[in-house]
Amino acid sequence: MAAGRPLDVEQELIEAFRHSGMVTAYLASVLPATIWHTAPPDGRGRSIAAIVAHMQGVRRTFARMGGARPGPPKLDRRSVTPAEASGAFRQSTDNLTQLFESAFASRRPRSQGLPRRVVDMLTYVMQHDAHHRGQICMLASDLGHEFSGDDTMRLWGWKKISANPAGRGVRRPAARARRTRL
Repeated sequence: MAAGRPLDVEQELIEAFRHSGMVTAYLASVLPATIWHTAPPDGRGRSIAAIVAHMQGVRRTFARMGGARPGPPKLDRRSVTPAEASGAFRQSTDNLTQLFESAFASRRPRSQGLPRRVVDMLTYVMQHDAHHRGQICMLASDLGHEFSGDDTMRLWGWKKISANPAGRGVRRPAARARRTRL
């Protein structure tokens, strides 16, 4: 969001939603496949892959309820890879963004098929993603993963996330990367 730009609440909500989706896709892309399907150390709860599949399931349901056809892909918690999840998050973000933009442009408070007002749905998806991103970060840490300083800065929004196809930003060489436990 450019400094000095006049306030446009609807556009800024869309930008915040897109950014949240990019953060979710980025998180999926930087986690090592070695911990992706590992059960939590205490034996309770879901694997990272299962959490990711659930998140995408909610996003897919809302996109399809709003009319996206065929809609974003469904993810199988037993076989989903980080690359598949990252791509699915990007697609569901695009599908939902189009739905929200269309409602805002036509001045409709609700989008046909969705159970709540557009702003409620947009913020719900962002909150749902943020909740589960926190779970994923904690589980990754419990499984021994340490996020680089750059990854941490991107997850918290202090560094730009590239919109390139891999969903990854530019990373420093591993030898120089500062590791940060979340």
